[in-house]
Amino acid sequence: MLFSSIVLPCHYTTHSSQTAVVQWWYKSYCTDRTRDSFTFPESLGVHVSDLGATSHLDCSDNSRTVRIVASAQGSSMTLAEHYKGRDISIINKADLHIGQLQWGDSGVYFCKVIISDDLEGKNEGQVELLVQGESHEYASCQTKSK
Repeated sequence: MLFSSIVLPCHYTTHSSQTAVVQWWYKSYCTDRTRDSFTFPESLGVHVSDLGATSHLDCSDNSRTVRIVASAQGSSMTLAEHYKGRDISIINKADLHIGQLQWGDSGVYFCKVIISDDLEGKNEGQVELLVQGESHEYASCQTKSK
């Protein structure tokens, strides 16, 4: 919900004892998900699955905003220029905390965990975030192995 805070999860597994480097990236939606969330199919008999549930994700990075949010290694965290001055941090080893959500925060967030001597662990994940002005909130998480 707009102006609330949220923690986007980033789960990873490793057998390494080295300190991980955690990177969070933001990609805007390909289409306006806020408008889509208030729109219903215009004709009866149309199912949501028929509308291309991932069409808001399937576009070239050249046609949307892509930027780094933050990165951390151990207790050292760097916030990207676009996010400076905002209440954003990496907590619990790899989760992204965003305080006071803004309209422009809607999109897909990608976390990547890099550990130099671990090439087999789960190290990437993505979370969709849709910021809305009422009590509607959408966040889902998918992780995939490298």
